[in-house]
Amino acid sequence: MDNNKLIHPHDKFFKDAFSRINVIRSFVEYYLFPEDKAIIDPLTLEAVRDTHINPELQELFSDMVYAGLTPDGSERVYLLFEHKSYPDRRVGVQLQENIAMVLQYHQRQHGRESIPIVLSIVIGLGQSVWDTGIQPVYHFVPYEKHRRIFPDLQFTVIDLSAITNDQIRGVAYLRILFLTLKYIHNPGLPEKIKDIIVIFKELNDDPEAPEYFKVLMKYLEGTTKENLFLKLQDKIKRTLNEGGDQMSRLLEGVLEDIIKKRLEETAAKSRQEGWREGLKIGEERGIKQGIEKEKRISTLEIAGRMISNGLNDEITSKVTGLTLQQVQKLRNGGGAQGM
Repeated sequence: MDNNKLIHPHDKFFKDAFSRINVIRSFVEYYLFPEDKAIIDPLTLEAVRDTHINPELQELFSDMVYAGLTPDGSERVYLLFEHKSYPDRRVGVQLQENIAMVLQYHQRQHGRESIPIVLSIVIGLGQSVWDTGIQPVYHFVPYEKHRRIFPDLQFTVIDLSAITNDQIRGVAYLRILFLTLKYIHNPGLPEKIKDIIVIFKELNDDPEAPEYFKVLMKYLEGTTKENLFLKLQDKIKRTLNEGGDQMSRLLEGVLEDIIKKRLEETAAKSRQEGWREGLKIGEERGIKQGIEKEKRISTLEIAGRMISNGLNDEITSKVTGLTLQQVQKLRNGGGAQGM
């Protein structure tokens, strides 16, 4: 997996939403197949934190891993999420690597006696990598299943490009995430952004909503061109201004701070670039002046030696290029000053 993935805005936006347990439970409720949902007690789900692997591998472990129990509490179940913002034919290999790390984690925590159930879920845009037809949610089976020898290598694909807006359900954070990911490269994004922002009204009592709004704005800035981002920013500002509710007013203040900070950063960058350009010009001029000064000193030294050797002023002037007046001044002890 490319290390650039760690800082990609798509993944930051996805992980911020999927780090919330209410989003995971909502996802299980609305997007898993009935047979998969039936083997999970959503109230037992919690994020996996494996301190036995180094920080880089923790990031590469997967986009998000959650552990829970079956409804009767007899078996461990792991949900392994992988987000794809681009077609990637290595997704099967990555899932196997991540499943292997889940098994290592399970073995350290619970011993070798049981093999857990691992449900792998890929969320992305476009089914071209798997070529299974246009279905918003489907099971993909790349290998024969050997559940008790190795966890089921079947995984669930959520294709956001095939899913309809009416099929995007769940808690507010999940719907904001999926709608944004669906339309981020769609020409209809400027029109759809209003519907996305309006969902924030459902988060009136959530103190984390302004922070998630900042993450959304950062995501839009990092994935759209400058002119489109400014257009989206204007649409969002007008939507919030028309809202009139408490959350709209709160987010409007947050947006003003974002715009102000962005303008300050742009101005600071311009000043820094201007300072660097000025410094470069100053250095170039200084070097040129230094060379010219060095040439003058060298010429004066030659003229001084010619005078010391008894050559007359006319010959000294012709050889060095100094004026007759400069040579006479040098002969009379005027030195290099003023020349």
